[in-house]
Amino acid sequence: MAAGVTSLRNSNLKANRLDGSPFEQEQDANSALSELDRGLRSMNVGIQCEAVVKFPRLFEKYPFPILINSAFLRLADVFRAGNNFIRWCILRVAQQSEKHLDKILNVDEFLRRIFTVYHSNDPIARAITLRTLGNISLIVAERKNIHHSITVSLDSNDAVEVNAAIFGAQKFSEQSKVFAANICDKISDMIHSVATPIELKLSLIPVLQYMHHDVVMATKARKVCASLLDSYPAEKFIVQTLRTMSYLSVLSLIEIPAQVDLLLHNVRSDCRKTVKIVCLQELKRLADKAPHLWTYPCILGVCDFIQEIPCISLKTGAVTVLVSLSKAVTLKMIFAKNDFHRSLLDVCNLCYVHDNPVLMSKLTQFHTNVVIAYIHAKDTEYWCGQNLMDNVVSVIQTQIMVLTNDEEDTKSLKVCLRCVVDLCKHQPKVADSFISCITSMLDQHGVVVDSLLCETLAAIGSVNQTLVPRSVIPQLLSILNNCVSMNQQPHQMQVYLCSVLFQVAGGRRIPTDIEDKIQSCMETDNLWLAYKTARQALRYGQSGIAQRIFTSLANKVSSEHFHFWLTGLRDISHGETCLQRDSTSTIAKLQDSLSYYHRGLTSLKAAVVPNFPLYFQSEYIQLRASLIDVHTQLLRTCNTFKTCPPPAIAAALANAKGQEITKCEAIVSQLTKTGEDYECISNRLSDLYKQSFDADPSSLQHLQQLQMSCELMKIAISAIVQNGNDGQALLADKMVLGVGEVSGDNFKQLLSTIHTELVTLLRNEGIHAITYKHMDYLSESASRLAMTPNCFPRYFFQSLQLTSVKLAISPQQTATEPILVQSDTYLTLKVEGIVQHGSKPGLFRKIHSINVIVTSNIVTKTSSNHSDMKNSESSVNNLEQSMEPHNDYFSLSFVLCFPLIGVHNVNIEAAITDTEGATWRTGPRVTLQVKSYDDAIQRQQQKHTQRPGFSQMLT
Repeated sequence: MAAGVTSLRNSNLKANRLDGSPFEQEQDANSALSELDRGLRSMNVGIQCEAVVKFPRLFEKYPFPILINSAFLRLADVFRAGNNFIRWCILRVAQQSEKHLDKILNVDEFLRRIFTVYHSNDPIARAITLRTLGNISLIVAERKNIHHSITVSLDSNDAVEVNAAIFGAQKFSEQSKVFAANICDKISDMIHSVATPIELKLSLIPVLQYMHHDVVMATKARKVCASLLDSYPAEKFIVQTLRTMSYLSVLSLIEIPAQVDLLLHNVRSDCRKTVKIVCLQELKRLADKAPHLWTYPCILGVCDFIQEIPCISLKTGAVTVLVSLSKAVTLKMIFAKNDFHRSLLDVCNLCYVHDNPVLMSKLTQFHTNVVIAYIHAKDTEYWCGQNLMDNVVSVIQTQIMVLTNDEEDTKSLKVCLRCVVDLCKHQPKVADSFISCITSMLDQHGVVVDSLLCETLAAIGSVNQTLVPRSVIPQLLSILNNCVSMNQQPHQMQVYLCSVLFQVAGGRRIPTDIEDKIQSCMETDNLWLAYKTARQALRYGQSGIAQRIFTSLANKVSSEHFHFWLTGLRDISHGETCLQRDSTSTIAKLQDSLSYYHRGLTSLKAAVVPNFPLYFQSEYIQLRASLIDVHTQLLRTCNTFKTCPPPAIAAALANAKGQEITKCEAIVSQLTKTGEDYECISNRLSDLYKQSFDADPSSLQHLQQLQMSCELMKIAISAIVQNGNDGQALLADKMVLGVGEVSGDNFKQLLSTIHTELVTLLRNEGIHAITYKHMDYLSESASRLAMTPNCFPRYFFQSLQLTSVKLAISPQQTATEPILVQSDTYLTLKVEGIVQHGSKPGLFRKIHSINVIVTSNIVTKTSSNHSDMKNSESSVNNLEQSMEPHNDYFSLSFVLCFPLIGVHNVNIEAAITDTEGATWRTGPRVTLQVKSYDDAIQRQQQKHTQRPGFSQMLT
């Protein structure tokens, strides 16, 4: 269990890790570099090699220019003085550290030390040097001496050196337009030369794919390749040339339709199977890289090839090309202007003909994508009297029934099941037939197949909980009973089954007997599966089951902070369970829930460790508790209106003012305070939203819905307490609130209902006087919002995308003393930073630029008698800069002035702007102290404090 929870925490919380202590980081970097430097100076070759191979990890951990520049200069020294094996190790370091090369500051000195080895008499040393230069071509691409050396080495008599020169030619052609233009003719001459060996010609052809810097050069290289197709019809030459031409087309973005036609011609006319396979692979490359440049005749040409070719592997390769095209916007664009061609339908109908599982799954995927694209483009699901949707549903169901019989190879089954989820996402009404088909096949196969089927049901429910009907409950409960009675080994399938049951419940409390079955199913040795089940229960509003499981897990972990994490989840689940009780009053349930929420928040804070600050979790629970507290406050205010009517004099005062609503002035004051509390929580939810860059879309939508509920209650209170207004001006549009047309989301439906009731109430009652109907509406709305089961977002438990920004600030502040700067000078603040990613960078959103905001304010002001001292406003700095990170690194400089003498706080905060233009305040946030002083004032103060005759006593 400890290992399971450890992996949970590692996967869940890395995204919330912010490092605000760059000073300790730099000290660690220096010590690590010093240790490796001692290894480089060793006389033992083994110790030297061990030190060299550790440098890539050092660069990844501390990717700052000062360290990288120093490290590469030391490696260059070793490269110049060492043997070929050490040089080969340094070559590997250069290959693995390509994205850090542009941080080398002394490029000339680094190159000089490396290039010296090229003048060696050893061809192996020259070859290693050429390969090293090729790997650092990013920073030395325009050096003429290297260009000349590569050209000379191409004519060498040593095969190793020639191969290294070809590698260098490829790298420098990719980076330098000048070198590519100069080397193109030589490469062409060498390829056409009779004296050039065949193997060398095959190695030279790929160099032409990097002649992509302008149209003229790319056209010239393409003509050279086209001449090779006629001059060298051998299989190896055709394969290499076609690959080079396809790669050149992708890089230059010219002649892509012509290249597609060329590949289609070769795949039809060339009888060699290898050539056909390569042509299909290159068509797949073009379909992935530039699907928008494909024409309809080319797509139909691939369809015709599939109909004509009998080979299954070639059919599969061609269908893979169509699948790539159907995933993109290509077919939607084509269907918007053209009708459904017969060739496409014939390819889709091949699903019924072949029995190869891989081919069938690919055809099914293509069929699904085509139908989705056609329906979106034509805004209809009918074509020529046929129901395309019914056809594809029948195809998918048939393939699933066939593929479930093969439990050894489940890849094809996964493809078809993924088609089910995609189709249900775009056409929810087909979900019933799929769910009926899948549930009928459950418990008839092995645990692997059943697990995939259950996972598909859970995926459909995650798209829309209302899609899974209640009729599947007996079937799922029967499978759970079998798992318990037969003492089966715990499996992920049980988690999927429980998730589907939670989805069907839709937030309603599950009967106790079903809870007992789920609890007995989770009482196994695999406590990690029990934790995941409890996590799913909280995500779908089943806090009772979650509380029972977390209670049993809390004392079965090996570390203290894991114990507090599970204890906090147990108390939070208990707090949600209190809201579902039927015996006590609403306010009593809210009070009990609030007390458990505060206990859970205390446990979460105790679970915080330096590596995992649990910021989102703690802030979310705190906001949830605050929202419950404000709901309670509103209910008490409404009860006060019923139990404490206005005094007798209130009517006379209201008549005197001519405003009847002032008769309830005390209630109006309390409601206004509650409305302000709702607005405060809404703003805090907005801030939490902006800080959750790595959150999945459903988690962000959940935060938006909570904010909508606060805004809706604030609008309702404002409309009721505003005097002389019918309330219509205060009612936001439904689409603005996000409570327009909704389906499948109970909370959004509740918001829509509350909004509609508010409009009706204000239209019928007005707000000239507060009546019991207004209070009943507010109390009922607050009660429904509070009692609705809270479905915790996925980001609370798990972050699929991990992104963090680390900053290094210079000058650095010591631990005890602030940074000193004269009041009449400027302080240059340099901010360096790196962006660190997890295993799936850019899964939900990608970074476009980093914004760094620098602000300062004076903390302690030093008194001065100078009449020309500027006021405090002149000492406030508020600067902001934005920069797009290069290879996950960025560097910015700020010039700050501190004319007011004293101690200033300088706050540096980083924010992320994504590719959509949204700004996320992710941090980190670093604070420095700067002390501004004036030498003249200090000397004057010292003169006044100096005792008379003191200088004479010293003399």
